[in-house]
Amino acid sequence: MNLNTEIFYLINNDLSNPIFDLIMPQITNLGSFASLLILSILAILICRHYNKDRYLQISKLCLYAILVSAAIVFCLKIGIIEDRPFTTLSHVNQLVIPSEPNSFPSGHASSTFSVITVLIYEFRQNKLLVSILILFGILIAFSRVYCGVHYPLDVVAGAMIGILSAILVLKVKL
Repeated sequence: MNLNTEIFYLINNDLSNPIFDLIMPQITNLGSFASLLILSILAILICRHYNKDRYLQISKLCLYAILVSAAIVFCLKIGIIEDRPFTTLSHVNQLVIPSEPNSFPSGHASSTFSVITVLIYEFRQNKLLVSILILFGILIAFSRVYCGVHYPLDVVAGAMIGILSAILVLKVKL
């Protein structure tokens, strides 16, 4: 058994408990492309309505970062066909149903880390907010493995894609 599988079983089986079984499926949904896309669009609309130019720009950067990361994830998922853990391993505690069959990389981790990277950059002076955002990203990544739909390396790769997508968007400043 390789390290990726061992860590998967540690998180998915050994840490399994009724409280996590209840909350992790809810947490994991917060990091979905659709959820973050909708939140970004809502933020843009609200900021436009209230003439909050700085926050409008930040909301647009989040939207662009999500779209860039989603495009990269899509290309990798169709180029690298990796089955989800619950289809290849035995004794997987699967708590959610993924929307598509390929595991690598994690789109939830990518979307989440693309948004939080933009927010961390824009609000870097607020140490509490930065800490909360980092914790949120880690929690989303952890939940994907805990829920049985990703290997640990899937979420690490997704997080890196999200971070790099956000850095690219921040450099370009569309």
